[in-house]
Amino acid sequence: MTDPQIKLIVVLSDVRTCKNTNNDVHQYYDSDNVCMVDVEHVGSHECDFPVDHVQDLPMLTSSTISFTTSSDVDRQVREHLNTGQGLYSVDAGLLSSLRPDVIVTQSLCKVCSVDFCLVEKLALDMECQPKVVDTNPQDLEGVLSDIERIGKAIGLEEAGLRVRRKLEDRVERVVRYVNAHKEGTARPRVLMMEWTDPIFVGGHWTPQIIHMAGGEHPLNLPESCSKEDGCWGVAGAGHSFTVTPEQVAACDPDVVIIAPCGLDMTSTIRETRTLVEESWWKNLKAVREGRVWLVDGNHMFNRPGPRLVDALEWICWILHGFDSSGSVENFPAKKLEDISCYT
Repeated sequence: MTDPQIKLIVVLSDVRTCKNTNNDVHQYYDSDNVCMVDVEHVGSHECDFPVDHVQDLPMLTSSTISFTTSSDVDRQVREHLNTGQGLYSVDAGLLSSLRPDVIVTQSLCKVCSVDFCLVEKLALDMECQPKVVDTNPQDLEGVLSDIERIGKAIGLEEAGLRVRRKLEDRVERVVRYVNAHKEGTARPRVLMMEWTDPIFVGGHWTPQIIHMAGGEHPLNLPESCSKEDGCWGVAGAGHSFTVTPEQVAACDPDVVIIAPCGLDMTSTIRETRTLVEESWWKNLKAVREGRVWLVDGNHMFNRPGPRLVDALEWICWILHGFDSSGSVENFPAKKLEDISCYT
């Protein structure tokens, strides 16, 4: 039985845990988290999902960056990181007043969340001495392992393990489908764009799940591994990085997925306008043949959490018609050709 006084403060970008009174485990598909029974989520970084659980939480952080355009945000980030300072500050007084038992944070990306060293220092300075759980997943296996690890940290190890196993069952179903139906056939070339200006290709778990879904991501390939290594034939790739339009044109992808980090669908549609008038863009095979997808990357691809399994099923569906038993019906994606301002 979990101590009902346990509180979880989330300082990590887009992780959330909330209270559930039904003695059950609920999966809220965000950064390394599980919404578990008897745990009270009392503070957040940039939590926006699930809305009914996070909308009234106190905001603990603020950003030095304001969104204007993709190119300008890239400039702001580079200039600020060159100073050696993080992009986020934390309201230390508010954090201390909430007296957390556990703080979940991450050291994976300085652009996405609070600097890990700052979180450690804040925790050490607090009278209640909360446990700090750092997450740094490089691939889908790491993301699912973190769910179980966070469950253990808050006294709900069995619940975390159950959620992990349910998600792994869904992953295995996709892998079996690809192995059974697409063995020996050419894999569609996929370009995952995590930013549009400049163009950043997907990294870490994204090339991995593209491969697992039956595609390939030639501009940033995943590493190979064996089942004995605890993965599904491929591991994560390296970090996301910039590529030139010439490199994209040379790759000439069969499918393009535009899922900018941190942007919702409305912002993604707006930022895609910088691409559609470019001659190199118009000549891409994926553009000519109507296989360009815009996705709410903020919720579905950028966060290292359980909704990456939704993303895996969706990619397998767009590439190979995978029957996901309804999980793709509400997936936040639109074909470029179906968006009125581009037709």
